[in-house]
Amino acid sequence: MGGPYSKGCLQCISRKIKCDQTRPKCLRCINWGSECPGYNRVHKFKDQTRHITRKHGQPTMDEAFAPTLTHEAINIQTQESFETWLDYHFPSYQASFNSRVEMNWMNFIRSRWSTFPQALIWAVRALTSLRMGAARGNKEIIVCARHMYGRGISHLAALLHTRAALADETLAAAILLGGYEVLDGSSDRSWIIHSHGIRQLFCARGPSKHTHGIGRTLLLSWRPYIVADAFIHTQPCFLGGVEWASASTTPEISSAKDQSQETSNLGQTMDYAFNEVAKCPGYYAMTKYFTTSDTNVDPSMLNALVGCILKSRGNLVQLQSILKDTNPPASFVGVIPLAYATTLVQGTRHGINSAVALLDQLMTLLQSCLNRETKPILVADFDDQSQGDQRRLFAGLQALKTNPNQSPLSQDSEDPSFSIYTIGDQLDKFSLTMGMGSLSPDACGCPQFSARI
Repeated sequence: MGGPYSKGCLQCISRKIKCDQTRPKCLRCINWGSECPGYNRVHKFKDQTRHITRKHGQPTMDEAFAPTLTHEAINIQTQESFETWLDYHFPSYQASFNSRVEMNWMNFIRSRWSTFPQALIWAVRALTSLRMGAARGNKEIIVCARHMYGRGISHLAALLHTRAALADETLAAAILLGGYEVLDGSSDRSWIIHSHGIRQLFCARGPSKHTHGIGRTLLLSWRPYIVADAFIHTQPCFLGGVEWASASTTPEISSAKDQSQETSNLGQTMDYAFNEVAKCPGYYAMTKYFTTSDTNVDPSMLNALVGCILKSRGNLVQLQSILKDTNPPASFVGVIPLAYATTLVQGTRHGINSAVALLDQLMTLLQSCLNRETKPILVADFDDQSQGDQRRLFAGLQALKTNPNQSPLSQDSEDPSFSIYTIGDQLDKFSLTMGMGSLSPDACGCPQFSARI
């Protein structure tokens, strides 16, 4: 708002002469031969924005707040789009642990977004953009998603050389960028290369960092891919170790949940099954070594391996019997949404079946190996029912052999259509089966795990 600073009459002000301020009429106006208009001020509003901006170098209110509001709106939209992405690819698997952890993905995203490193922000944007491009059949959006992924990778590489290398946010960024590789990798094995780095981050952080908070959620989110990675690399999985098994099902967490009646027997059974499955890559690696080694094999080592395999097999069969009810009661499901119970049971049973079938095949290979060493394997603990299970599961393994490329995550990377992105709940199924992919025998008779996703 602006107005004249002089106290003279309005006419003198307009003539830019000094007024004598005689009341009620100015004598200078009278002597000039004109009617004096008087001294009533008529205020007017004057836009001083540009003047202030030039003088002080500060943006206008619109300039200051509109970009901020737009940026915030985009951030909120990105966060909600990420929830849509989770629900699309991992509806059941996410439900299996969302209510059993202290902080799930969306709580983490919404509560800490403003403090996230650029690597994590670009990872979320890349995934949501890829999903949008696939849903709309828009190749330009997919190209943008790949650009965002590249920026995320660059920021992650820089982050790994800072003190924040082992922070939750860094691991979260690595996992989400790994998820992007699963969906839109440059090759069938690109996600495996990325997963190797994620495995190193987990190991460097140690099991204690994954017993609570978002650390536990991150472990539960990526552990099926850690198992698959170990199988493909033919090496033991670190999650099969005692300390990491304890991190997966810590008594402190179970006790706390029991006290507040926030537990799930179904969820805990799934965790116990995973701990046994996580040992299988080690059994697989050792069996392959023994059966392909040119040197004489120590029979005592073979018998020790057989003992471990039989124990794990027995545990898996027992867990399978606990999950015999496809529609378990609400008391068994606990805090997990009841609508997902059947899918979780079926997925876990499928993973257990695959693991038991694998162990049975390994037992056959080890038996042949020990026969050459004239040392029999003692299987007195196998009753008639177990032998029946063996025959049935061997039949299941044979079915897998006839379809070696039918991995739950298999896709044709050379297919120009968008079907490679619209895989629906295939990632969900893969996660529920604890990373057990398709098997096919190699030249030595050992099952071979496919890296194709």
